[in-house]
Amino acid sequence: MAFDHEFNETFFEDVRVPAKNRVGEENRGWYVGATLLDFERSNIDGAVHARRQINELLDYLHSDEGKAVSRLAESDPLRHELAEDFIETDVQYQFSFRIISMQNSGQIPNYEASTAKLFNSELNQRLARTGTKIFGLHSNVWEGDLAPMNARFTKRYVSSVSSTIAAGTSEIQRNIIATRGLGLPRG
Repeated sequence: MAFDHEFNETFFEDVRVPAKNRVGEENRGWYVGATLLDFERSNIDGAVHARRQINELLDYLHSDEGKAVSRLAESDPLRHELAEDFIETDVQYQFSFRIISMQNSGQIPNYEASTAKLFNSELNQRLARTGTKIFGLHSNVWEGDLAPMNARFTKRYVSSVSSTIAAGTSEIQRNIIATRGLGLPRG
């Protein structure tokens, strides 16, 4: 999807690992893996990426070229959508600071990391979609002079689907938040 190599599936059969190379307790590998996923899902870099993405878009929209291809001047709903995306990048920053604080104090963020991962992956998808709406029909151009910002937002939108799958789908994140964060029974 999106002409990139993003996912891999690896199978190990008949593999033996010496006991001295074991990480964690015997037969508890899933828990080690789940803890590692919590760190991956903490997605601290996601806040930086989202902020950079919206700043790039805003800089472009303030340029002469951006003003020429943007639909913002004629669309209050698009302006409001972009403002909402900007607010959500600040929310993602707050998630990141909370997780950094937890990690710094020796805690392992669990449902907090899932919350940040879910919010950020869906924020990136919304932000990329907003960019494609702002550029209207120009978003159909993948390369060349007619592609605003070298089609970065179009390509980000298409590839943003993968971020709602990697490190656990959005549905898995919602289940983790429901059970571990809200104390709800498994569905």
